[in-house]
Amino acid sequence: MALIPEIVKTAVESTKMVYQYTVYQLKHPALNNIYYCVLIAYVACFVFEIILPKKRLHGVLSRKGFWLDTFYVFFNDVVVYIIGLFAICAVTELIFLKILGLFGIHSLRVVDITGWNPVLQVAIMFVIQDFCEFLAHYILHRSDFLWTFHKIHHAQETLGAGSARHFHFVEMFIFKPIIYIPFAMIGYSAADYFLFQITVQNVWGFFTHMNIKLKWGFINYIVNTPETHSWHHAKNIPRHYGVNYASILSVWDLMFGTFYLPKNEEPQIGVPDQKNMPATFMKQLIHPFRQVASGKHKTSQNLPPKK
Repeated sequence: MALIPEIVKTAVESTKMVYQYTVYQLKHPALNNIYYCVLIAYVACFVFEIILPKKRLHGVLSRKGFWLDTFYVFFNDVVVYIIGLFAICAVTELIFLKILGLFGIHSLRVVDITGWNPVLQVAIMFVIQDFCEFLAHYILHRSDFLWTFHKIHHAQETLGAGSARHFHFVEMFIFKPIIYIPFAMIGYSAADYFLFQITVQNVWGFFTHMNIKLKWGFINYIVNTPETHSWHHAKNIPRHYGVNYASILSVWDLMFGTFYLPKNEEPQIGVPDQKNMPATFMKQLIHPFRQVASGKHKTSQNLPPKK
């Protein structure tokens, strides 16, 4: 119990620190300002959707789920990422250190690469982050409990750039802090991880969810694109637990046999039990907890096989 005050203090100080940093960043717009770069990336993806839409079945702002996705962008990028992610990573680090301290280990650092060539540092961070994201994503689909929360992200019937942020906050609070640990092991702080996470991974998420009419050809086999990721959101897939888990690099799916890109089919976006999914933010927030409590959370991502 003596640890609780220390956890609270760490969480409060971390939240205050990131709040002050955010206020400063917002007051000083610039092209090298991380926050504004993310905003510009989102706007750019949205503009491309207007210019080159995959399907013109709706107006720019009348896509089914557009406004809910927009709210999720605000909620998950501001409330969860900016206010919560940094604090929970700092708390996770504290708890890990306390556990390791019981075995006489007082640092998470195994090797310090922060003095290495900056390009090499970024490359190492990128590969570690991307593989951990792939692995976490795979687990979200394999676990019935976690899938219940992740299904909120998959229950969208249309995709757009904003759909990248349409997810339940629980899945982030479970995995993002754990993914931070490998960063700590090579010398980086929770602040370093926080900044890396909200830029590289988040910006690519906007891109992969775009509703854009482009064929990416061989690029699909190098990086995750809107074309491959639309199949990740499809329910007409051959695998029970989903396909195309990659965040950025397609190599992970190719290595583990989860890559899927049929030539003459179109993805049917959504989940089989779509009719049971609530349509409002608050109901979607509560829905997974109700499903778990009632024991109704064991549902598949894909459609039943054709007879």
